[in-house]
Amino acid sequence: MEIVYLLTETIFNTLLSIARLALLLVPVLILIEIARHYRLIEKITGRVKGALQFLTLPQEAAFPLLAGMFFGIVLGSALIIDYAREGYLKKRDLLLIGIFLSISHSIVEDTFILAVFGANPLILLGTRTFLAILITRLAASLFDYFTPETTQRL
Repeated sequence: MEIVYLLTETIFNTLLSIARLALLLVPVLILIEIARHYRLIEKITGRVKGALQFLTLPQEAAFPLLAGMFFGIVLGSALIIDYAREGYLKKRDLLLIGIFLSISHSIVEDTFILAVFGANPLILLGTRTFLAILITRLAASLFDYFTPETTQRL
């Protein structure tokens, strides 16, 4: 009887989590499509063009990268998958975005949480951003050195 209760609770909590994610992601993805239609994304991403060039990422990587940084890995992943399916990002770009976001995802939320416990927010932001840029750039250089251009496409 306890196993039935455990399974029921697990299924219910899983469905509840999926519903919560859908309630967050569906409106955001609709807003993103509206922003694409009105070319608002190009205006937003144009401001980080220099950083993208340093990371050797295309302009199309800016929006998923920024979304992952500021809104978390779930939203960033949804956008990365969407951009990859539409053919905007190469295998190399996906790898570099993944490296960058593994270090600096949800940077605002994490900084606020850790600041509550006494951490210096400027040091946190600066260190995570610096390390994300440094390690991603290093990975880009290594990837370009060891991978011929013909194998970088999906």
